[in-house]
Formats: sequence, C-alpha cells, structure tokens
Amino acid sequence: MDKNDRKPHFSIIDSLIDSSDPLWAEYLRGYHRGIVTLVFGISDEGIEEHRMLLDYSIGGSGDSYIDSYARGYHDGYEGKTPEGHPLSPESSKSLDIASNG
Repeated sequence: MDKNDRKPHFSIIDSLIDSSDPLWAEYLRGYHRGIVTLVFGISDEGIEEHRMLLDYSIGGSGDSYIDSYARGYHDGYEGKTPEGHPLSPESSKSLDIASNG
C-alpha cells in the first residue's frame, strides 16, 4: 500500500487526535509517524531520532508526553493496533493501518 491508500486511516487518526486528551493525542501522533516510517522507511538523517524514539517507548525520557509519543511511534512502526484504543471491534479493523488489507 502507498500513502494514498492509507489516507482514510490517517484521517481517522487525525480525527481521534482532535478529540483526545493530550497524552492519548501524543500517542496517536507518534503512531501516525511510526506507520509512515514503516511504509516509507527511515532516512539516513532520521536514524538517530528513530533509535531515540524506540528507546523512549519503554519510558524514561522524563516527560510523559514524549514517552507517550514514543510508545505510539513504536507501535505504529511495529505494525501493532494502537494500545487501548476506544473503538468498537468493527472500527478497529479500519484503524489497523499497518496491515496490507
């Protein structure tokens, strides 16, 4: 799938970000970025930041917002369904944007 195929999924994430509490919004922003990285790869310039985000995904940055963003990035990059998402099982299928289907 290319970025155009994923636009509906990114739109769902954007609408969830707009209506979410700040920590969940940061998680979703990171998740979105992780999916983009999964699809398009990591540039040479971005490898250090990629490693840092993966390190912070288990906590420890000292900032709960950064940790939440990093956890979302990790989950998106790994192709996981977002953690604890408040969606129905039917809606979660549409948000499983890391899959090929």
